[in-house]
Amino acid sequence: MDADEIVPLTAEAINQLLEARRGARQKASGDEKRRVPRWAFPGAVEVWVPAEGGGERHVLGVCHNLTERGVGVRVEETIKVGATMSIAIHQPERSFHGQGTVRHCTAREGGYLVGFEFVFEGA
Repeated sequence: MDADEIVPLTAEAINQLLEARRGARQKASGDEKRRVPRWAFPGAVEVWVPAEGGGERHVLGVCHNLTERGVGVRVEETIKVGATMSIAIHQPERSFHGQGTVRHCTAREGGYLVGFEFVFEGA
């Protein structure tokens, strides 16, 4: 992957990706009561979870869905709700790197579904 295919995680970059996929007529999933629709975006996600006593551990996950405000990720271990950490989302078009705050971590068959809310610079 070329360096120009790795971009900062910004609201604009995510909106461009969502618009491109919407143009491909991908259907949003989820509950009609949600503020923003969730879009199925399978792909790899890397998370750098802060470790107690300093440092961090690298966790690999699978992107479950993506919105303008966050990402749902399936992982094999629990991640502390409320923690803010570095994340990288890898999609065919490009990879995004930035920060996310864990809003929920729900046990699922074979692991956990973790909801990250994006932390955009200057927001």
